[in-house]
Amino acid sequence: MAEESKKTESKTSEQEISEDVKELVIARLEVLSPDKKFSIGSNEKEFTRDELIESVKNEDEIGQKVIDLELTFLRALKDGTLLKEILTPEE
Repeated sequence: MAEESKKTESKTSEQEISEDVKELVIARLEVLSPDKKFSIGSNEKEFTRDELIESVKNEDEIGQKVIDLELTFLRALKDGTLLKEILTPEE
C-alpha cells in the first residue's frame, strides 16, 4: 500500500508541476502586446497573444510547442547557455 501511495503522490506532483509550468508560460505570454502576431515553427498561421494563451491552457499542438519553447529558453537562461551565445563573437 505504501508503494501505491507514493505512486499516487508522484503522479499528483507531476500534474502540479505541469499546472505550474502552464501558469508560468501563460504569465509570460500575458506581458506581450495583445496587438502583435506570432508565428510558431513552420506553421504559416499567425497567432495572437490570446490565441497562444488558449492553446497553452488546452495543451494542444501549438500550446505544447509554446511550452517547449519557453522551457528551452528558461533552461538556457538558467544554465548560462543563452548568455554564452550572446557574448560569443561570430567568426
